[in-house]
Amino acid sequence: MTKISKAFGLGLALSALIAGVVPGTSTPAQAGDAGLGIGLSWVFGSGSNSGLAAGAKIFTDRDKDHSAGSLGLDYHFASESLRPNLGISYVGDGGYVDANFGYNIGTRNIDFGLGGGFVNSRD
Repeated sequence: MTKISKAFGLGLALSALIAGVVPGTSTPAQAGDAGLGIGLSWVFGSGSNSGLAAGAKIFTDRDKDHSAGSLGLDYHFASESLRPNLGISYVGDGGYVDANFGYNIGTRNIDFGLGGGFVNSRD
């Protein structure tokens, strides 16, 4: 099994776990509850492992003023590569903030990022 497939498998498993244990998401998300968003993340690291990333996310809950798990795919500008990520988010009125862990496919490193952006939240 390659490192990439292990990272995706771990991401899917953690996403399922987060859906059940993050405050505000006491039950796993149903298809109608999931939110979609776009935004920016600042990735922490050294050299080409750090910097700005932009991408899309799926949230386990899109209700306003709730926390949610997130699964995303970013483009990391410094390394010019894709960065699948998994995080915990706060969904507000049309926006979100999150903390996420990602796997940079280009540099083959696991990293940490903080981000925010727009989400299709609801009241």
